[in-house]
Amino acid sequence: MLSQFDMEKIENSFLEMPMGEPFVCSFSGGKDSAIALAMAMEKGKAKGLVHWYDGEKNTSIFHSQDFSIINCQAQHIGLPLIVVHYTPWKHRLQLLRTYQEMKKKGVKSIVFGDINICDSVKIQSILCEEAGLIPRYPLWNKDYDWMFTEMQKRKIKAIITRVNTSMLEARWLGQTFNENVYQQFKNLAIDSFGERGEYHTTVVNADFFLKEIEFTFYEDRIGNKLQLKLSSHYHEKNIYRLI
Repeated sequence: MLSQFDMEKIENSFLEMPMGEPFVCSFSGGKDSAIALAMAMEKGKAKGLVHWYDGEKNTSIFHSQDFSIINCQAQHIGLPLIVVHYTPWKHRLQLLRTYQEMKKKGVKSIVFGDINICDSVKIQSILCEEAGLIPRYPLWNKDYDWMFTEMQKRKIKAIITRVNTSMLEARWLGQTFNENVYQQFKNLAIDSFGERGEYHTTVVNADFFLKEIEFTFYEDRIGNKLQLKLSSHYHEKNIYRLI
């Protein structure tokens, strides 16, 4: 567990963010990182989105989404995409190098959408400190109802695109994470924000998007519409630790 001192630093990290601070956001493409990004954009100056990419599969490491979707999100937000190529056993060093490059370019902090998984926060904070950057966690230990309200306030539209069928039925795939779905999740024996790996989302619109992403659930591009990949997996006691 983190020390009390470290916990206080994490919990106060976003409150202490000065107005106009240059930052990048660790952006998975899902609802949590979108909420964190929206909050940070109201205080600081966004310089880019950091995303992990599996070159062999051409997919996002975070949510197994096709990389064309991640590129499209960055374009619709209007921010450059900073890609970290995922390689087993080497990715932390690659991530550190990326952070160091951001520091050289004048970035002061990195914003994360972590909510309550300590391992991820500890390692990210160490990497940021080593690179001379400040980690900021707008959502850390926040109440879920509060976060959902923040999500609604910023008109964040997220589609459920991956579920763990050991925890959640596959019938939820393709549904928008809205008030009705959230309330139903609260009545199920799951973490309603998916913090135990129950599900993942893909954001297609928000008030900070230049325009909504047009999409289909088909295999190929149709006009300007992109494929949203829907997938399920089965893994008991599944927690995604990405670092």
